[in-house]
Amino acid sequence: MREFISGIVVKASVAALVLLTAFGGSHTASAQATDSDNAEVQGLSGPAVMAIVSLVDQRIAVYDAHGGVVRARVSSGRTEYETPVGIYSVLQKNRDHVSNLYEDARMPFMQRMTWSGVALHAGALPGHPASAGCVRMPHQFASEIFEQTKLGTRIIVARRDVAPVPFSHSALPKPQLAAAEAVLTRTTFDPLADEQGKGSVFEPDLTNWPERQAVLESLRAVADEKAATAKAASAPVEELKAAVKARADAVKKAAGAKRTAERAKGRAEGRVKQAERRLAAAKQPATIKSREDALAKAQAGFDEAAAKLAEADTAVEAAEKAHAAAEQELGAAQAVYAEADAAAKEARRKTLPISVFVSLKEQRVYIRQGHEAVTDAPVTISEPETPIGTHVYTAVDFTPDGDDVRWTAVSIGPHVPGQEGYGKKKEPTPADAEHAGRALDRIAMPAEVSERVSASLWPGSSIIVSDEEQSKETGESTDFVVLISGEPQGGIVIRPRRERQPQLPEYFVDYDAYYYYDEYGRRYDRRRYDRRNDRRYGRYDRYYDERRGPPRDRSFFGLW
Repeated sequence: MREFISGIVVKASVAALVLLTAFGGSHTASAQATDSDNAEVQGLSGPAVMAIVSLVDQRIAVYDAHGGVVRARVSSGRTEYETPVGIYSVLQKNRDHVSNLYEDARMPFMQRMTWSGVALHAGALPGHPASAGCVRMPHQFASEIFEQTKLGTRIIVARRDVAPVPFSHSALPKPQLAAAEAVLTRTTFDPLADEQGKGSVFEPDLTNWPERQAVLESLRAVADEKAATAKAASAPVEELKAAVKARADAVKKAAGAKRTAERAKGRAEGRVKQAERRLAAAKQPATIKSREDALAKAQAGFDEAAAKLAEADTAVEAAEKAHAAAEQELGAAQAVYAEADAAAKEARRKTLPISVFVSLKEQRVYIRQGHEAVTDAPVTISEPETPIGTHVYTAVDFTPDGDDVRWTAVSIGPHVPGQEGYGKKKEPTPADAEHAGRALDRIAMPAEVSERVSASLWPGSSIIVSDEEQSKETGESTDFVVLISGEPQGGIVIRPRRERQPQLPEYFVDYDAYYYYDEYGRRYDRRRYDRRNDRRYGRYDRYYDERRGPPRDRSFFGLW
């Protein structure tokens, strides 16, 4: 096979023959190749279902639902920056991406695998691992498969090349027909789908199954209706938020007026007490008369201040009641919106492929849809002390009658030392269907999880079973990321996932950002690193720097 086959010369793998067969109740797969298996065809016959990167062979194979495959050379992560063996998916696509880690390096036709920076993209191919963790591909190949993938397309990085095999098992879920009325028209705009340039980024292509397409359109209509309901419910929330803010401002204003009235009353009370003391000290009748008048005036002022304070008390009480009532209304509106939004999201999820991850290490099953976590639950796995391996079961499309889905299985084998030999042209090893079947035999899935999976089982759905736990790379806006322990993970370790940092107020000063210490423990001010080129830098400054280090601030004249 040529180093790079554009367009591309496609070999129908072992999966091509068996994918056309019917499946029984137990796990079955054929590992027997015939002459027709080696027939070559041109290009993929449909959208890409998964991509498998072989680190030892330095090759990538992109498969469609019908066994078609295109292959090309790659260059993975070099020593200390190794591309980690594991399971990923396409998280983001960008034709003209520029790295923010490596001096604005160009990454054409970037397809992100992790938010920490590992991706597929076009780049130089020296014939050996040479990247900083990404998987470089030939430019033309990268541009062609960029059109064939969508967000959520499965990417598997394995040490040795492995091919998916057709697979069936009684434990695999079966799709349910949703009871929903079909609609005649549907008008929606999906900005992500528009950005990708074709179809939805998650929703499956059901052109060949009109009945399933009608069901999907019905679910989409329900999702649109619930989304419109949620949007309508959000309008009162915004209005009430403004009302609550206005009521809060009114409370602050009333409280301020009350404090002013309290101070005024206090001053008036002081004047009354002073007038009383002066009256008590008066001896002459004329003085007594004048000071009685002064006391009466002070008393009148005190009464007026007390009346204003009572009015301020009433105003504060009224404002607080109005604020509490507005908050109560806002809480009720937010509850209505939250319920409508949850219903809209749940309706939307029913139109998306589902991802399931079963972890032997955690003894739990996790579900994600649309790159969002949905639920998780305990799961029973027999012989928990025995490794189960890492397997990916993918629903590639529906059977001809549309009542079931066709599955493929891929297993990532353990690292066998001495098998390296980068770039050697070897045919991929078919996945071990028996091993993949025994893994499912050991799992007892909770009934509620099985029901949820069946309700959203569309082509593109997948089940991952692994000894490992989900990686820390699994998070916001990701599918499951599973890294295989015991394999080099330099490409992840060298640049860990960056968590969103809280916004600091403008007045916050990070002490360590301004000062550093030399090998002798002396502290220096980063803001003055270039002061030796400053004309105002005098001999006293130089002497102090050399002997003790500069103080935090310098006087106007440069003296201390």
